[in-house]
Amino acid sequence: MLKSINKYLIILIFIFHCFCPQSIARNINADDINKQDRLEYINMEWWEKFDDELLIKYIISGLNNNYNLKTLHLKINELYQNKNIEISKEFPSFSVGANYLGLKIPRTAIPYQGFRDNAFALPFIVHWEIDLFLKRKNKIDMAYEDFKGAIYEEKGAMIALVSEIAGLYFNIANLDEQINIQKKVIKNKEEKLSRIQKGFNSGVYSKERLNNASKEIEYENIILNDYKKQRLKFLDNLAYLIGETPQSAKDFKFSKITEIEFKDKIPNCVSSDVTIYRPDILKKEAMLKKAKIDVTLARKEFLPNINVFGVLMFSTLTPNFGWNGAVANLLAGATQNIFSGGRRIFNLKQKKYAFERVLNEYYDTDLAALKEINDALYYLKEDEKSYISNIKSLGFEEDNFIRVNNSFRAGTTGAVDVLERENNFLYEKSKVLNSKVQKFADLISLYKAVGGRL
Repeated sequence: MLKSINKYLIILIFIFHCFCPQSIARNINADDINKQDRLEYINMEWWEKFDDELLIKYIISGLNNNYNLKTLHLKINELYQNKNIEISKEFPSFSVGANYLGLKIPRTAIPYQGFRDNAFALPFIVHWEIDLFLKRKNKIDMAYEDFKGAIYEEKGAMIALVSEIAGLYFNIANLDEQINIQKKVIKNKEEKLSRIQKGFNSGVYSKERLNNASKEIEYENIILNDYKKQRLKFLDNLAYLIGETPQSAKDFKFSKITEIEFKDKIPNCVSSDVTIYRPDILKKEAMLKKAKIDVTLARKEFLPNINVFGVLMFSTLTPNFGWNGAVANLLAGATQNIFSGGRRIFNLKQKKYAFERVLNEYYDTDLAALKEINDALYYLKEDEKSYISNIKSLGFEEDNFIRVNNSFRAGTTGAVDVLERENNFLYEKSKVLNSKVQKFADLISLYKAVGGRL
């Protein structure tokens, strides 16, 4: 009996080595992928060209503390283990049981052989589905494409996150300066109202002039309140993105927008090949490969399944709980499903349609990527022109302000004219800062459109 069992084991080992793929060799270390430097994902060198340490600080904080990124990171590990589960199914399963066995043998039909009516059975069971047609390999490859898709999804989320953080940072820095400018404007308007009030009391200015001056102050106060509301909203969003509470946002520090500059050449063209590095394109490619494998797997459903089933059972049916009383069997063969109501045909058609759908989604994503890049380049080019024009206008207004001041000192211009000219200068300065931030926003849009590869 022992020799027979050894033969069965030798046969199983031989079949395993012949047909079982070397799954362990294909097993990629998820930790090696998940521990890649996140700064490389987002092209930190490009963000350093803004030469702002506080901006870098918020970006790193967002990468480390954002809960959405943590969730996506866990999803990667989850899908990696799902791939490992598929790999584990390539190997034979081996189990053991402990069972009570009650047996009643009709003595009139079967002579007494020494079997006991009550016994304890200890069966060892092995089951193995031989992957002769590589069905299991296809399922492993599909799980691997899901795993890669999750990696690209996380990378895309990182790029989107740092872009949003930077956009909020620049807007808040701009609003800080806009609030300061607006306060100066209001102060000048109040001074202007005071002088017009004196002129009205002396009969120099009309009531209409006085009312208009009062309305201007109210209008400027409304603008100031809007700036403060926007700043608070942006602060709360920034705190959320970097994993902080809104209460902690009051301690956030920002550089002056007037001192922030992009220390590199503004790109005026980008190769269309850069789209192949976009995370959304890469994810669509992974899903396309998965859909293609799924079609192949649906075709293989028409092929038989090859299974090996073996049992080695020890029991107390016989007086000795040993090899002499053991029972063993080995069953190996193919099982073919002859009729299933057309399910396999319908499944194959469904997978083909799914593949075509994913293919169209891939084409759409690719075209959308090209459109994004072209739009970002165009807006960046035009807004750069606007920024330069606003700087020139600011220079003209500054010159006008200086001339009015000189006229005031010479006694040929009144104080109200000086205040109005100074406010015009402040308005132009505000426009310059807004156009500067818009240029930064266009740069960020281009950065996102090319998948961070600028």
